[in-house]
Amino acid sequence: MKIPARLLEEARRRCSPDAECPAFLFGRGETVLTWSWLRNVLNSPVAFLLDPEEMYKAVAEAESSGLDLVAIFHTHPGPPAPSPLDLRYMRLWPVVWVISNIYTWETAAWRLKDGKAAPVRLEWI
Repeated sequence: MKIPARLLEEARRRCSPDAECPAFLFGRGETVLTWSWLRNVLNSPVAFLLDPEEMYKAVAEAESSGLDLVAIFHTHPGPPAPSPLDLRYMRLWPVVWVISNIYTWETAAWRLKDGKAAPVRLEWI
């Protein structure tokens, strides 16, 4: 998956260890072209929940521009691997999940394959 390096630059400025920081990544195929930061209504450092209206608005705006939801980004307070909760939501949202460690900015991407998280190659552009 190709992602603009600007995403991590923005994440470093806007995200904090106080709460997981989510965004929907939009593009075409395996290339991210833009993103929409979303509010974590749980305000939790170990989980996130999105407001359905914000989600709908972000997806509708992207689709009106001819873009698809290609990935979901969020931060973790540790290694960039899916949590059990992430795995549950990955079944509902079968796109690439991009996870960054909020302290080191180590970042990894995952896709659910046969019920398990499989790594996805990331290319920063």
